[in-house]
Amino acid sequence: MSIFRVFPNEPVPPYVEKGDGIYVYTRDGKKYLDTTGGSTSYAILGWNHPKVNSAITDQLKRFTHMDYKVWSDANTEALAELLLSRAEHKLNRVYFSGNSGAEACEAAMKMSYQVHHDTGHPEKTWFISREQSYHGATTDAMALGDRPNLSFYQPILPLNRDKISQHHPKLMMHEGESLDDYAKRSAKELEDKILEIGPEKVAGFIGETIMGGLVGDVPPAPNYWKYIREVCNKYDVHLILDEVFCGTGTSGKIYCCDWDGVTPDFIFIGKTLAAGYAPISVVITSDKVESIIKSVQGRLQHTTTHQAYSLGIAAALAVQKIIHEDEFLSHVNELGNYIRSTLQNELGNHPYFFDIRGRGMRFSLEYRCSSQHEFGQMLEKKMREEHQILISGKWHRVCFSPALITTKTEANYVLSSFIDTFKKVGEQWMAN
Repeated sequence: MSIFRVFPNEPVPPYVEKGDGIYVYTRDGKKYLDTTGGSTSYAILGWNHPKVNSAITDQLKRFTHMDYKVWSDANTEALAELLLSRAEHKLNRVYFSGNSGAEACEAAMKMSYQVHHDTGHPEKTWFISREQSYHGATTDAMALGDRPNLSFYQPILPLNRDKISQHHPKLMMHEGESLDDYAKRSAKELEDKILEIGPEKVAGFIGETIMGGLVGDVPPAPNYWKYIREVCNKYDVHLILDEVFCGTGTSGKIYCCDWDGVTPDFIFIGKTLAAGYAPISVVITSDKVESIIKSVQGRLQHTTTHQAYSLGIAAALAVQKIIHEDEFLSHVNELGNYIRSTLQNELGNHPYFFDIRGRGMRFSLEYRCSSQHEFGQMLEKKMREEHQILISGKWHRVCFSPALITTKTEANYVLSSFIDTFKKVGEQWMAN
């Protein structure tokens, strides 16, 4: 076999025949209900959506791609306008950065540095992130993250990076500390880190709006991002939010940061933008950033061959039109709240249960037991083999990112199957 696989020592994965709605069909005749968003949380509208398929087919008849720097396209303009139409933050420019969230992360970092450079602060080269974060697999993005399996790359990563503690209220709060005091303490840690490095050297602070895949969908304490914003303002440090996992409606709002009432300097989005129908990513920023770049160098010094890829634009525009429909986000919030409350009510007293958390249809259940990773893998195996449901269980949590089109009937099937499986595997674990 000629394919160089990510996991070359593991069995060849099942052959997939098609995806339809929230279901995956394999060559051996099996049908699985997917709660993982295509394994990595991108398939927020499932597969084979007729409106998205039609948009891609129509675009194929026009052209597959025209260079973003050379040509204008009505779809690109329409997508930019749509992405800003229901934003509660004050950002008002959309830069089409490339294909992936990692590319968008790097584009945001380069935009941040170019702004500092062009305003007379070329020494502001440091970026601060958080422990237990993940921002992508390119070298600059990887240097911000904290995945243990990637630590061997450290010798080839940029050195002007640093981290502060993860923000995790249930895990990191001191005894007797209020949520607001914890939020202030977290912001103070950022301020202390900026002062340690030197404010004249720090370009930006980068964080997932809700702590993502590594720790499992941890929303911030109220006012956390407002206090972080104040620290960033004080030292001319850009606030850069990663909404690759939690953006474009997944959290129940178009932008997850709108739950927190904060306007960052940059937001970058990838996975969910075109929902897996095509690769595309963006950086959301302001006319202030644009005007600085326009007045000094006259161009943004970041381009890629397939940025604003025309098929991706068509797919993303169709996806975002669906997400922006009047009642769509109401469904996301209602179903997400229902799923979380059901899991809390049914499993909250289980000896292994630690937490259920998230926003909208992006959430995680954390458990505490011996051999936690193996416990999660057993949950995953049992759900797949006995209920034909795909979940993501590893480390210390099960992450759920079901398609936003999931119905309550489908959610109830997942809930009853998962609750039963959790209890049975838990009994088996306790008996060993």
